[in-house]
Amino acid sequence: MSPNSGEFKSYVGVKDLYFALITQDDASAYLAGTPELLAPVTQISAEHTSSLDTQYADDQPFDVNASEGESKLTIDVTSVPMKTLATLLGKPFDDSTGRMIDNGGGSTPPDVAILYRSRKSNGKFRYFCYQKGKFSPPKDEATTKTDKAEPKPQQLVFTAVKTIHQFTLPDSTTDGLKRIMGDEDTVNFSGTGWFTQVQVPGSVAPSALALSSSTPTGGATGVSRTSNLTLTFNNALNSHAVKNVTLLDATNTVVASTITIDSTGKIITIDPTPTLAATTAHTIVAVVVDVFGQALVSIVKFTTGS
Repeated sequence: MSPNSGEFKSYVGVKDLYFALITQDDASAYLAGTPELLAPVTQISAEHTSSLDTQYADDQPFDVNASEGESKLTIDVTSVPMKTLATLLGKPFDDSTGRMIDNGGGSTPPDVAILYRSRKSNGKFRYFCYQKGKFSPPKDEATTKTDKAEPKPQQLVFTAVKTIHQFTLPDSTTDGLKRIMGDEDTVNFSGTGWFTQVQVPGSVAPSALALSSSTPTGGATGVSRTSNLTLTFNNALNSHAVKNVTLLDATNTVVASTITIDSTGKIITIDPTPTLAATTAHTIVAVVVDVFGQALVSIVKFTTGS
């Protein structure tokens, strides 16, 4: 298939810099949160570590071995919001005072994915998604104000590496991922939905978040007063899901419970601390968001046995 002439056009701009927290990257799954705006971007420069080593045999060049390492992206932005910066660097943020607390080497930056797009001279865009990497503390520069304004961008450095999770690639091989790219001038490519989720091979719109099952089921009676309660969802939930699950009694008073989520991010278990009151109506209220950013309110009503 011959390339379209638009694919030869030069970059003339860059915009829409997004990031997403990686919630899981292991042999079983790769999961990422919903991308969110990082900051207005002024420039991005990517350098990819690679090497070509020549092997000699029979007194002559015999083969060339290629290898590729990490990619380093230098990103200039206008300014990163303080809470976003704290998130990217793994630093504590005090919501009550609006301050990031920099504890030096005491924090580990989280794994994140980044997405952006570059405008070409014909008005079309080329899209980029790096699946995994970390940010280092940004370079901050400020100068005194003179008769001519000289804005100083904030410079970020992002180091991208391959995922641990192995994906099935278009050539039927399996491997980790470092980045996915697309060009609006390439046949069959569409940038629609690029920033709604981190891109992986075979990306499709996620299933609508739903409560798959519950124990007990809604409307159940004679429910054991000592058994744990569970909610099972079809999509993995974000890591804060347990904070928005509540067990109420017949007077809508909160029943003290230990609430946990399993390793898949799909099953929430509610362990009431006291024995539940006998023959009493109870309600589980769950206000949850999945890793794709989809929200759901689930209500399960049941009545305990004697």
